[in-house]
Amino acid sequence: MEKQSHESSTPHAGNLEKQLVAGSAWLSFGNLFSRILGALYIIPWTMIIGRYSTEANGLFNMGYTIYALFLMISTAGIPTAISNLVAHYNAISEAQTSLRLLWQGLKVALLTGILSALILGFLAPILAAGHQSLAPVLWSLVPAVFVFPIMSMFRGFFQGNQMMKESAISQIIEQLARIVYMLVGTFAVMRVNADNWRGAVIQSTFAAFVGALLGLLYLLYAFSLHRNQFILQAKQSLKKIHIKAGRLILHILKQSIPFVIVASAVTFYQLIDQYTFFVAMNRFFSFSDQELIVQFARFNANANKLVLIIVPIAGAIAETSLPMLSNAYANRDVPSVRKQIKNIYRLFYVAMFLSAFGLYAVALPMYTLFYGTSDPNLQAGVGLLRVNAVVAIFYGFFTVLAFIIQGLNHSRIAVRSLLYGLILKIAFQLPMIFLLQATGAMLSTLIGFVFSCCYLSLTIKRFYQVDVTDTQDDLFKTVLIAIAVLVTAWLVVAGLESFLPLTRFAQIIILIPSVGAGGAVGIWLLVKLKVADDLLQRFIPARFFKERN
Repeated sequence: MEKQSHESSTPHAGNLEKQLVAGSAWLSFGNLFSRILGALYIIPWTMIIGRYSTEANGLFNMGYTIYALFLMISTAGIPTAISNLVAHYNAISEAQTSLRLLWQGLKVALLTGILSALILGFLAPILAAGHQSLAPVLWSLVPAVFVFPIMSMFRGFFQGNQMMKESAISQIIEQLARIVYMLVGTFAVMRVNADNWRGAVIQSTFAAFVGALLGLLYLLYAFSLHRNQFILQAKQSLKKIHIKAGRLILHILKQSIPFVIVASAVTFYQLIDQYTFFVAMNRFFSFSDQELIVQFARFNANANKLVLIIVPIAGAIAETSLPMLSNAYANRDVPSVRKQIKNIYRLFYVAMFLSAFGLYAVALPMYTLFYGTSDPNLQAGVGLLRVNAVVAIFYGFFTVLAFIIQGLNHSRIAVRSLLYGLILKIAFQLPMIFLLQATGAMLSTLIGFVFSCCYLSLTIKRFYQVDVTDTQDDLFKTVLIAIAVLVTAWLVVAGLESFLPLTRFAQIIILIPSVGAGGAVGIWLLVKLKVADDLLQRFIPARFFKERN
């Protein structure tokens, strides 16, 4: 009887696995497409704004950092929690509870959206902290703060129902609409007045509302298409669970808040920079407000945006490995937990070291391609990008470690590690800025992330007897390969820079062969040195692994 039951469930399990794979592919595509668009828009945007692009990007980033904080407050991670809970209740044939979760979540989203929008609107002059241009930027983001939580709630519901396609399409629509409006609005403003870069930034930030609104409209359309399906599932529920709305909401918040706090690590670090850098620089040095915005833009906006192209690789590694880790933990399979942690470490080394060292090597063509040559001190921006490429390794490692810890049901430890890192960031911020100005602000961030990484890795070692040194062979080999990638790419860059002009088009010509050469050397050495062999065979064709000596 037991055998028969198991056999009868196998086709269902196979279909579920296929559904999960397809859903994961859609979600990954949506995330990747959105991130690529979110990085590439900066090229035409800075070209339209012209000589004011560095200041404009600095002001844009100052507004978006505060906006990110308000999104965190207004959503509180509820969409992710709803996704998990909907999947749970659907799995136990309680789809009616899943629908109730959506309605309760939407009520919370409506309330928090209104409150967050009102608070941002009223506090904008105070949050601007003396920057007169920042308050109008914050006001332009008020409508987006209201709409975004509602849109996120529907996304969480669709993901919980394994309908990743709808969630991914809404993400793509949101990003496309935002960027189209941003570029058209910026062009229109700059066409009327070529010096009105502040007005262009206001239109660019207002584009967040346009994108969120269109993303929400698509989700409402998708919900209407599947409405009958949701109602039918609700009617077929076992209806054995009866939870009050208030308890559902508390359950959601309890699950979501630690995740959203840890996921917002970069926002917290950027906010510390935003509210201390100008104060410290005015106290220790004599720069105009315009000069300070340019310096701030170089490290907090320009360098960060390029680094955030590679850091999500670490997040992707953690996200794809988390289900296996959680499953092993749920089954109390400690050997499997240890194996999964080691595999995550090894994949992280390969992905993060190679991409960070590669970015370090191609920093000049990369920075010039994205931001042009309008910066009066281009080399300063390039230097800060190189420093941030090093910081990115530890930020990426923190992301991975935090995912592991939370996947093993230790969310409070992840939050605690972040808080300790932020305290160190604040403690070192002023002396480091005094010594090294903008570079000092980045190094204080590095200190914070290094401590958080040490704290989390030691915790994992204490609980699960897995140490970074357990994978030291892969770590050592990967660092050597990363150095080879850096040297290869740097030699190509240096050779081509010696006779090509410092223009955007020329930097594309430099970037393609340098990345290609560095990537080829990296892949060849990974295969030759047998680094993370069993894991890399998922990504590299098997024929490259045959008959190697």
